[in-house]
Amino acid sequence: MRQSRLGWWTAPAMGVWVVCLAADPSFAADAKWETVRTTPPESVEELKLLQARVKTVVDKCTPCTVGILIGMGAGSGVIVSEDGLVLTAAHVSGEPGKTCTIVLPSGRKVKAKTLGTDDKLDSGMVQITDKGPNDGKWPFLPVGKSADLKKGQWLVSLGHPGGWQKDRPPVARLGQVQDFNKELIRTNCTLVGGDSGGPLFDLEGNVVGIHSRIGYTLASNIHVPADAFKSAWTRLVKGETIGKAAKPATASFGVVFDDEAENARIKEVIKERPAAKAGLKAGDVITEFDGTDIATADDIRNILRKRKPDDEVEVKLKRGSKTFIMVVTLGKPGE
Repeated sequence: MRQSRLGWWTAPAMGVWVVCLAADPSFAADAKWETVRTTPPESVEELKLLQARVKTVVDKCTPCTVGILIGMGAGSGVIVSEDGLVLTAAHVSGEPGKTCTIVLPSGRKVKAKTLGTDDKLDSGMVQITDKGPNDGKWPFLPVGKSADLKKGQWLVSLGHPGGWQKDRPPVARLGQVQDFNKELIRTNCTLVGGDSGGPLFDLEGNVVGIHSRIGYTLASNIHVPADAFKSAWTRLVKGETIGKAAKPATASFGVVFDDEAENARIKEVIKERPAAKAGLKAGDVITEFDGTDIATADDIRNILRKRKPDDEVEVKLKRGSKTFIMVVTLGKPGE
């Protein structure tokens, strides 16, 4: 247990976290939360500033955050143009040229059609075909520049966890950027099924990402960067299918790789998963996997697509200056 100006206490038996923030008598009355700040609030006043900033973003962005119904599937999306263009995930919009339904926050349902997808990055577009409420135009939000994000920057996630529900507006969650590159953004904004395709906002209310994949833990999730949409914008609007989604792994290894590393460095080992049971640790760099020399994490992902649960693989790794060889029994995907 530790105490400071920003103090955290735990009640282990209840599993509850309590935040205790001391008042700051020198706090300026006209202070505002810096929208690109990467550190947590350090006083009651700062916490209130962050809360106020988040509320402003949620109020601004909720009217443009929508549900998407396609066949028996459901997801989320966000309107980004006055003519009703909606950004979502490719695995939500699916095949181009199909009819679908957009559910507005009010519950009103309007007609739409699916446009193009980039299956590799999981970016997709949908076009609302009904007229908007403002002289035929739709309310929309600006698409930001995801390359300008900073690690630790605070972001707001909106979406429809569990699918759109009557009398429940899009659900907001607050989180921070963990890491990002041209192909993905990783945050600790909590996501569940139904959130896919929903928007990720900076604290100015710009769309900086679209929810793509739920991570191994609730605190590590993947979003498609806004810049990835921009780079393929014209082709997506035309209804083209870009790229090809990689075949999913058929067996689970149970780690999160550092996607910014130039090697196969493990960022996190998931508790009680195959790698953890075998003794692998965060920071380990895998150099050989199942008899194959490894250069990047993608080499391992490719091998896992050819393996089955309960297969045993030999893993050679470096841990600091030492080299280890371990045997891992693979699990089922998602386990």
